Amino acid sequence: MWIENGVETDKSLITEKPTDVAPLYLRVTTHDNKTTRLAVSSVEEVVVDGKTLYKVVAKAPDLVQRREDDTFSEEYVHYFEKQKLKEGNIYYSFNELVKDMQANPTGEFKLGADLNAANVPTPSKSYVTATFKGTLSSNGDNRFTIHNTARPLFANIEGGKIHDINLANVNINMPWAENIAPLARTLKNTTVENVKVTGNIVAKNDIAGVVNKLDGPGAKLTNVAFIGNIAGVGDRGWNVAGIVGEVWKGHINKAYVDANITANKARVAGVASTVDNGSDPNGIGKYGTVRNSVAKGTIKVTTPVEVGGFISKNWAWGKLEDNVSMMKVENGEEFYGSRDIDAEDGYFTNNALDRNFVVKDVSTGDRSFKRSRSNRIREIELEEANKKITALDITADKFEIAPLVEDKLNLVKPKVDTYKTTQDYNAERELAYRNIEKLQPFYNKEWIVNQGNKIPEGSKLLTTEVLSVTGMKDGQFVTDLSDVDHIMIHYADGTKEEKAVSAKATSNVEQVKEYGITDLGDVVYIPNMVVKDRTQLITDIKAKLAGVELISPEVRALMDKRNKPVENSDNHKNNYIRNLFLEESFKETKANLDKLVKALVENEDHQLNSDEATMKALLKKVEDNKAKIMMALTYLNRYYGFKYNDMSIKDLMMFKPDFYGKNVSVIDRLIQIGSREHFLKGDRTQDAYRDVIAGATGKGNLNDFLTYNMKLFTEDTDMNVWYKKAISHTNYVVEKQSSNPDFANKKYHLYENLNNGEHGRYILPLLNTKKAHMFLISTYNTLAFSAFEKYGKNTEAEREAFKKEIDLRAQEQINYLDFWSRLAADNVRNQLLKSENMVPSAIWDNQDVPGNGWADRMGHNKNGDYAPVREFYGPTGKWHGYNGMGAYAYIFSNPQNSEAVYYIISSMISDYGTSAFTHETTHINDRMAYLGTWRHREGTDIESFAQGMLQSPSLTNYNGEYGSLGLNMAYERKNDGTQIYNYDPNMLSSREKIDHYMKNYNESMMMLDYLEAESVIKKNTGTNDKWFKKIDKKYREKASYNKLEGAPHQWDLVRDLNDDEKSMKLTAIDQLVDNNFATKHGLPGNGHYRTEGFDSAYTVVNMMTGIYGGNTSKSTAGSISFKHNTFRMWGYYGYLDGFLGYASNKYKQESKAAGNVGLGDDFIIQKVSKGRFNTLEEWKKEWYKEVRAKAEKGFVEIEIDGKKISTYEKLQELFDAAVEKDLQGNKFDNTVNLKWKVYKQLLQKSDGFTGDLFTK
Repeated sequence: MWIENGVETDKSLITEKPTDVAPLYLRVTTHDNKTTRLAVSSVEEVVVDGKTLYKVVAKAPDLVQRREDDTFSEEYVHYFEKQKLKEGNIYYSFNELVKDMQANPTGEFKLGADLNAANVPTPSKSYVTATFKGTLSSNGDNRFTIHNTARPLFANIEGGKIHDINLANVNINMPWAENIAPLARTLKNTTVENVKVTGNIVAKNDIAGVVNKLDGPGAKLTNVAFIGNIAGVGDRGWNVAGIVGEVWKGHINKAYVDANITANKARVAGVASTVDNGSDPNGIGKYGTVRNSVAKGTIKVTTPVEVGGFISKNWAWGKLEDNVSMMKVENGEEFYGSRDIDAEDGYFTNNALDRNFVVKDVSTGDRSFKRSRSNRIREIELEEANKKITALDITADKFEIAPLVEDKLNLVKPKVDTYKTTQDYNAERELAYRNIEKLQPFYNKEWIVNQGNKIPEGSKLLTTEVLSVTGMKDGQFVTDLSDVDHIMIHYADGTKEEKAVSAKATSNVEQVKEYGITDLGDVVYIPNMVVKDRTQLITDIKAKLAGVELISPEVRALMDKRNKPVENSDNHKNNYIRNLFLEESFKETKANLDKLVKALVENEDHQLNSDEATMKALLKKVEDNKAKIMMALTYLNRYYGFKYNDMSIKDLMMFKPDFYGKNVSVIDRLIQIGSREHFLKGDRTQDAYRDVIAGATGKGNLNDFLTYNMKLFTEDTDMNVWYKKAISHTNYVVEKQSSNPDFANKKYHLYENLNNGEHGRYILPLLNTKKAHMFLISTYNTLAFSAFEKYGKNTEAEREAFKKEIDLRAQEQINYLDFWSRLAADNVRNQLLKSENMVPSAIWDNQDVPGNGWADRMGHNKNGDYAPVREFYGPTGKWHGYNGMGAYAYIFSNPQNSEAVYYIISSMISDYGTSAFTHETTHINDRMAYLGTWRHREGTDIESFAQGMLQSPSLTNYNGEYGSLGLNMAYERKNDGTQIYNYDPNMLSSREKIDHYMKNYNESMMMLDYLEAESVIKKNTGTNDKWFKKIDKKYREKASYNKLEGAPHQWDLVRDLNDDEKSMKLTAIDQLVDNNFATKHGLPGNGHYRTEGFDSAYTVVNMMTGIYGGNTSKSTAGSISFKHNTFRMWGYYGYLDGFLGYASNKYKQESKAAGNVGLGDDFIIQKVSKGRFNTLEEWKKEWYKEVRAKAEKGFVEIEIDGKKISTYEKLQELFDAAVEKDLQGNKFDNTVNLKWKVYKQLLQKSDGFTGDLFTK
């Protein structure tokens, strides 16, 4: 590396001897990516084995290096090849080759020698990104090798040809990337022949040893080999294969694999994951083939997806013939990975297999399918297998690859061979030596072998890989050179050991600290930090970082660019910064810069010798990236400050990313994290973890990271338990399990509901609350958020007392949901399990704060900052404003994960708050569960189904719900004679019991309406309008949300009686039914009432109002009739037939098929009654007769004004008297009061209508 004016430049591709070595240093990186810097003392041009090289020398105190001849030197020497320029189209420099192939992707390119990619800059995805359409081969009859590639060579090759080259010591380590293979992503109309690939590949999803996809019949691989290791760390279940992931109509012939393949969740195969001939039955063997190929090695997959030793699947008609597999498969199939082999009796799969073999006592794996073994996949002896493999005449696996001269001189060896030639090496202690590397990161091989041989028998260091060793003091991690009293040894099996250590008076090496380790004898621990005087450097870096302000040009430059120019103004960007809600954390970070900068420098500067130029480069790097570094430290301080028990991991996340076994640059990682707004937003913490933090932890998602740490640092084994405890430092969590046995074991805990789609954004903010005191109610259907501060509970005592009220409302919420779990139709009941099927609906309490009013969007109130907004609602983007509603549901035409409930005027933790909960969740759940699969009846809209219908009325209510038609699905009350609904929803433990209740509920009111009608008919000597109005039809007109205009689509029209109706002689209740008369008391005022829109659709129907007719429609109905008829239909025909039949579109298609314009009441009653009734009026008249007949036989004994009553005759006397008084007084009070008295008694004495109402 060359440093000039503090700017680092990679000079590894040397073309001439430098005249000044002062600005040069060596950056030495080990197998596990640990980096050390050494200032260069000299550079010399030499020739070795005919190749011109540069010998670069560095010196440092106590530095020892073994020479090639096994002698020792007190200097470090590294050799670089002198870059040789191309001669025509013959190349000697890999750097020059890839630049020219990128510039001219249709050209012809030849290797003139073995090339070294080791020091060529690694792009983000592939060396050549342009689609390559040219030719790449070796000059003459040679077969040269490209060594040490770290990325795929090509992105895509189309119409090209690659032949007679090798890719050796491939080292692709891209755990974040998908679609990775050493040669190319895809081949199309391209041949690849005589190519050998060796090395290691680590990537996320879709990985292969040669190419990912053969795209079309012109894509051909012939005589190719992959020998090495493949690791897939992703979880998408995509292809991972030794040669090709997907063969689509392409061809593989003479492929050889000897690989160790591991994966988390993937479709893994030894040679090819999928082979498809394009579904052409006439092209079997012509398209999509794998022939004359061999698979050896091992396959281990944690979560297998159609894993097979040779192939995953060949659907459809992929041809496999003359292949041999010796693969050893764990957790997968021996040869063929998919049950497709048996589908359609093997017509599409098995029949295209011929002469494929596995080897006795060599091949392993499951044989789960009928055709796993057959005459097409046959077991043979090893001797026969070897003969067949020889006969295949594959030569690619035998191509000789000579090591590069510079690699020999630099003693470059595969990691597995590092210690094998060292004195006193013991093969049985190979792992111990690797582990000593973690304990003693600066010592040489000879010392490491010495120390490894001293590890006592029985120590876990002998048997389990160590990921990292970290110092501790008083139970907390130490991330700088401060003294430690313990170390934590972190093992790859997810366990840890903590051992006491004591500082040694002197160290074997001048610039490191040594500690003795309890129980390990002479084995020592050395922090991965160099001891040196950095006082000035720390002071300078602190000054750079301290100069950064949150609202500043440097931070504005990090904000993501918006599409509209006006949105990229400084003022807009300042607001974007404020919307990060990082002010408090930024202030804390600045206040702690002394400690933070010390840790940053000591973990970043591993240079053993002194070099002013290198220090200037580090300072320049900080200067250029100071805002990014500050924002990263601020972000990590804000969202990773939580603890496991009493152990904070914040310092680990900032300065010890190598804790998880991945050595990365501390400063580069901070720069990446702080590089853009996208990674710093509070509503993207889960995504940011995946995007920029996971790479250093090896845990691909936030849940895996948190779970791993929980098991490592605590005794907990269940994330639901740990998370609840972890956030309870300031928050209160109520988790309500279902009382329904069918739902009892379904997800309902807070964490499993948060770890579910978009709710994942709340996981880290809740873990990191400091001043906010949130409380959450978690069920299988909903996830409710609120804060103690919202209710003015600002002391611990107040919060503790308020928890009882929270618990009460939480119980009411689960009561309501469980009620529906018993009531909903069997085919849709499980749709209520949103924790399993979607994500639980978020329920957001209002942000009206006592003494402050509605919380400001930024959490700034007149009496100071409002912590719940500052710490939770604001950064997660879930602050909502005041809009004057009581509450509202945020819904879509079709159910979506983001549907939610927002409280505005009403508050969740209140009597009415529960009622509002039932109202708003009806809007979310009715379409997918409450209404079967049929949704809202045509012509109605959402508000026809909540208020006055499925909303559970509360005692404290604002819209007249209490006393209107309704059903108590939530509140647990006492059967004390004051109730007007079922007093305990949990008593109605089945749909049958609910329907029984609804029948008694409706028939009790019908009996009262009958009694009232008979008394009025007898006693009223005046005109009928003294007691009655009419609910008439009004054909629909143009109006908001109305899509049906004109006849026969109707609204309800409440009006006064006309002259004929006033003077009509009434003699029986049937006349009231036929003429759609209704009592004046309790009836809404004159006007039209519609079921759509947001005005009269809210209308409730008073329980004591006598609505005698049904106002039968031939299409859609008005809101009063719709709600009243729905309840009556439910009472008579039950929920499945009555409620769903009337309120939903259950019969819409049948009505349409019958030639009707719309879905009318007339068609519905015909269907539900199976032709017995043609109008609602016919049905209601019959039901009134049935109710009267049952009542005359007797009903439960009740007590009215101290008198016991059990006969219809006695009740009629009471009603006659009440009606007569009211007629005389020109009012209705006596009658209405009597109806309520009788109703409440009937309800109480029948045990809330759960028992018998009438005498049998």
